[in-house]
Amino acid sequence: MVMQGLKTIFWDWNGTLLDDVEECIEIINSSLRKRSLQTLTRADYLEKFEFPVINYYKSIGFDFEVESFEKVGKEYIDAYASKMFECRLQQGARPALENIRRLGISQYVLSALQHSALQSCISHYQLEDCFARVQGLGDAYAHSKVELGQMLLGEVGCDPGSALMIGDTIHDYETATAMGIRCLLVASGHNSHERLLTCGVPVYDTLEDCVASLSL
Repeated sequence: MVMQGLKTIFWDWNGTLLDDVEECIEIINSSLRKRSLQTLTRADYLEKFEFPVINYYKSIGFDFEVESFEKVGKEYIDAYASKMFECRLQQGARPALENIRRLGISQYVLSALQHSALQSCISHYQLEDCFARVQGLGDAYAHSKVELGQMLLGEVGCDPGSALMIGDTIHDYETATAMGIRCLLVASGHNSHERLLTCGVPVYDTLEDCVASLSL
């Protein structure tokens, strides 16, 4: 599939460029065990994870009449902060980003990760030169990227017809749709291949396959 007129790529971070699924499963299972709740297999996680994450938490057994979402969320956030630099980039992520930059295509990161944590990640993996801008959420509770994406699109002033979102969740597709841009999905992140297929856009098993499909 050749992407005609492609000038801008909006990348998701977690699960798309950063391979952090196993770490996320480990963290959530620790919280579940602490509350004597059923832990998740990888298959369970890929079927359950969704945005806003409060719905995901409810679906796996958390009771927010017993404790607050903010308390549970902070527990997760603190645990993730201690592990996020242990994660690897997805196979082929760095050369893909560097090659796309050399081609003169503008690249942005649009993430549900809290903004300062996202900036720390980009710096840690030494990817600053690949992106014109990185944008995370203002808080750490991962409600939605839709408004953030619309804001970013307007601020950078790119033509939606020449832009593309690459992500790994149904929410990335929802965000791209709200932004009025094209979308490709990779099934090596936080949602299963089967769930992603329901979006009706191309789904690739790996990031390398996705980038190769652009025929840049």
